Amino acid sequence: MPGTPLHSAVAYLLNRWQRRLSLPALIVGTMVPDLEVPFIWFVTGGLYDRLILHSLLGVAVLGTFIAVLLTVFAYPTVVSSAFRLNKEEVEEKCRFSVVLVFCCLVGGISHVLIDSLQHEFSPLLYPFINESFTALLLKNYFASSIDLVAYPMFAILIIIFIYDIRKGKEGFWKRVLVG
Repeated sequence: MPGTPLHSAVAYLLNRWQRRLSLPALIVGTMVPDLEVPFIWFVTGGLYDRLILHSLLGVAVLGTFIAVLLTVFAYPTVVSSAFRLNKEEVEEKCRFSVVLVFCCLVGGISHVLIDSLQHEFSPLLYPFINESFTALLLKNYFASSIDLVAYPMFAILIIIFIYDIRKGKEGFWKRVLVG
């Protein structure tokens, strides 16, 4: 869960590639699956820390629904308050639309697929198959799979932030949080 913000690298890359996408929805979508981690861990007594929202079906249905609600109703208030952005401008980017729903879905699926590369337990096909799906798991004798995924994602975020800071400090937070 400490690496949750690293998933937003995918959101930034997708938004750079296709500007018509909703950056707030992509960001929220990439982070929503980890909302279940403390709850699942508590409910299973530490046996599991990911389950429903880390499955393709769960993130497509429940994860997208949660991400849409958070993007439309919470993101504008939190981001505008914390980073002193114009709330109306943030709300404009967070208006409910088909594109917003699609971005929440894509963000969530990217999170689940990235996690399946690095976590020993990946319930990708839950509830159809209760076992972990490890076909995508990266194994390496020299580095842990978390390092193979987390470090490049961190590097991508740093590059994006440096690129945006070079555009000027004015409007930095709006560019990286709203688009």
